[in-house]
Amino acid sequence: MYQRIWSLAWPTVVYSVLELSLGIADLVMVRGLGQEATAAIGLTRQIAFLLEAAALAIATGVITLVSQGVGSGNRQQVDGVIHQSTRLVFLLGVPVTLVGCLASRPLLVAMQATPETLSHGVPYLHVYFLGTLFLWGNVISAAIFRGTGDATTPLKVATAVSLLNVILNYAFIFGLGPLLPYGVTGAAIGTVAARAIGCAIYLVLLTRGTRHVHLRLHPWWGLDWTLTRRILRVGLPLALAGIVRNGARLVFLGMLGASALGASMHAAAGVGLQVRLVSVLPALAFQIATATLVGQAIGGGHYDRAEALGRRSVQLLAMIMVGVVVLTFLLARPLAALFIADAAVVTLGATVLRWFAVAQFFSSISICTQGALTGAGDTKPILRYTIVTQWGLLLSLTYVLLVGFEWEPEGPLLAWVLAPLVQLVLMQRLLRSGRWKRLRV
Repeated sequence: MYQRIWSLAWPTVVYSVLELSLGIADLVMVRGLGQEATAAIGLTRQIAFLLEAAALAIATGVITLVSQGVGSGNRQQVDGVIHQSTRLVFLLGVPVTLVGCLASRPLLVAMQATPETLSHGVPYLHVYFLGTLFLWGNVISAAIFRGTGDATTPLKVATAVSLLNVILNYAFIFGLGPLLPYGVTGAAIGTVAARAIGCAIYLVLLTRGTRHVHLRLHPWWGLDWTLTRRILRVGLPLALAGIVRNGARLVFLGMLGASALGASMHAAAGVGLQVRLVSVLPALAFQIATATLVGQAIGGGHYDRAEALGRRSVQLLAMIMVGVVVLTFLLARPLAALFIADAAVVTLGATVLRWFAVAQFFSSISICTQGALTGAGDTKPILRYTIVTQWGLLLSLTYVLLVGFEWEPEGPLLAWVLAPLVQLVLMQRLLRSGRWKRLRV
């Protein structure tokens, strides 16, 4: 089981590293443009996560239903999920693009962004939201392949797209040949262009077809509402949980921006959130691998195997995360100095990184546990737990410690650690209850 879990997890880890490298590359490239440019990338990335979390409403349901269809040998279900998910990308992506463009400035203002940061961040978000369909197309296509147990195809596509993304970002940020320099906005232009190419590659692969998947381009119109509801019934709670979580982070960053440290805390937290993604990569990979394997086991009627897979995934990830946390503690200051020029802010950034590393251990194990529950389709409790821990605990405790006791930066960082710890306890309790075995999606 460990071998099977790892065989699906490692390509997704590398895939996620490539995705993360794009955000880190952006931070490194804009470092010379000033602290406000660094803060703009950090803040806009948190808003971008809202967009990516929304794509989970489709991707999560796709992985669950495709994996269960493969496990049960139901080719009709697999084909139906593929076709309905591609239609949902357009049905939901267009309104999200319009709303995102209109809400870009208000969201940054709500996060206490300075005028200089707004001048960088608003154009970036406008371009980024215009590429919503390309972002979602990549996410859903990767989910289709992973649901069948094929994690290497998304990795190959991501490798090509990531290399192209870095080149295009550099060209549009600083200017190259006939291209004018667009600064921070250039990072968004390069990202959207690279993802558009990624969508074209996936379209070719899906229309060619493989052993388990084949996308036929016509007829495009029409929705199977029964299957669409099944996809969203599994995926929507997890997507809403991601939106709730990232929404809480936006409020959290807004509180930090209103504190005495202000822009310095924004810059430190922005770097902390980017570097934190390194430690979340194994968790996200294990979540996907666990959801796929548990879904296939349940599709075949092997519930004991599904439960054992969930337990072993958590055990294996816990061992990996211990090493990640230790490494983050040792490299905290050099990592902070890589993205921040001001020495005082570097010290603050190192402190943030160490607190985030502890929090991420608890968060990662919770994410892996979610994978087992997702494979079974039991995602509704995840939303409830996220609301309680993020909005009920994280923000309330941050307000009390930051505003009431003026304890910074340690106060809000303590709240950041306690929230995922409580969520982990709740998630493990749900997994061990066995309630998920009785669900049918």
